[in-house]
Amino acid sequence: MNKIIAFVRKEIVFVISFALAVLSCFFVKPSAEYLKYINVNVLFLLFSFMAVVAGLRFCGVFDTCARALCRLTSTVRSLGIALVFMCFVFSMFITNDVALLTFVPFTILLLVKCSQKKHIVYTVVLETVAANLGSMVTPMGNPQNLFLFSLMNAGVAEFCLILLPYSIVSAVCLLGACFVLPSKPLFENNKERSDFFEAKDFVNAKSSTKGIPVTKFRTVVYIALFVLCILCVFDFISSFVLACIIAVVILIVQREILLKVDYILLLTFVCFFIFSGNIQNIPFIKAMLEKAVAGHEFLCGILASQVISNVPATLLLSPFALDLKELLIAVDLGGLGTLVASLASLISYKLYANTEGAQGGKFIKIFTLVNVIFIIVLVAFKILSGVN
Repeated sequence: MNKIIAFVRKEIVFVISFALAVLSCFFVKPSAEYLKYINVNVLFLLFSFMAVVAGLRFCGVFDTCARALCRLTSTVRSLGIALVFMCFVFSMFITNDVALLTFVPFTILLLVKCSQKKHIVYTVVLETVAANLGSMVTPMGNPQNLFLFSLMNAGVAEFCLILLPYSIVSAVCLLGACFVLPSKPLFENNKERSDFFEAKDFVNAKSSTKGIPVTKFRTVVYIALFVLCILCVFDFISSFVLACIIAVVILIVQREILLKVDYILLLTFVCFFIFSGNIQNIPFIKAMLEKAVAGHEFLCGILASQVISNVPATLLLSPFALDLKELLIAVDLGGLGTLVASLASLISYKLYANTEGAQGGKFIKIFTLVNVIFIIVLVAFKILSGVN
């Protein structure tokens, strides 16, 4: 029973999506038509990205990049800027949740060893905001983008340009927010810095690679597979062929990686596909949602994201949206706000909460304040600039 309760707490979004899918089946009789609800291309592409990025992460590619960049920093502020913008940039390509899974533990470890524990909460909060905002500018940056990209009649460049203005404003705001951090030196001298970065317990602090041999060959393989994923986004290869290639190659090279794919997220998509499909076949609910969503995509997307998070909000609202571009902007900006507005934010909070001496209440207060400021600024930018 305890295991069931723990699973429900951990995967609450999946549980809700499953319950909604089952409930909708009482109104629309299960049939072969259900298969038409499911966007298999999105599932294949999402699986491919998750598998390849998991492989790169386990090879320590992102840790290596982080250590190399942090060696160039000398103050608490410059370190914060480096960490925050690593999340911002990497999330564009490896998704916001993977960026946080990679860099938040690294950040906590680094600041503890630098005796800068009091700056952990604010830095992690900024990293979370950075990951959510950086990921919005590319199709592969987060699950909702990948899904909406598959629905929109837009090329990759056109898609990226939709959110590029918001990304630029976000980067400027993040840089300004980093200046709250003090400019005091991280270390007293260069020798202390050198000893710190060369310390065995720091260099080898890769919990994600524990027990799994890491080789240059595997790294090259995963990079090649990642390039294939990008080519799939540009329609040079089908998502089905891509998924098959990646599954076979990883089975040969490092089969353990396939166990690291977030299959619960894939199942969550399936459940919401079924729920959304059934909703469209229940006349009075369909009419109600069409009236509420059509022409109000931005407001509905922002508000729904605050309650059920932006990925489920996207899957729920997209069938009734007349303007998918407005919905895209809404659910990406809607990842800001409450802690549940983005699944990536929950991941970040859990990573922090599991550390020794964590102050969950303080984290939530600072997180909420920073997120509210950012979402107000970005919504105001949209309204005042007239950017669509």
